[in-house]
Amino acid sequence: MCRGHPSEFKEYMDYCRALKFESEPNYKTVIGLFESCMTRHNLDIKIQDYTWKQNRLSKDKEALKNSVLNVIRKKPKNNEDVSITQPFY
Repeated sequence: MCRGHPSEFKEYMDYCRALKFESEPNYKTVIGLFESCMTRHNLDIKIQDYTWKQNRLSKDKEALKNSVLNVIRKKPKNNEDVSITQPFY
């Protein structure tokens, strides 16, 4: 399952599998595994994962807003003019 991934992923999986149900994980150890992995791969450990997600959501929101505004700004063609009639009861 961890083939092709950094060795820290296997270490993490082994660590988790060895934990007893009642055991409290050693979070410093686990965080240290991934921080050393990130450092080894020249990644900045100060950049949080959610930053990408927030940026992605902002871009999606802006694209949706622009799409809606384009629809609102679009003028109907002459043959698309709809006259308002009495409601059908």
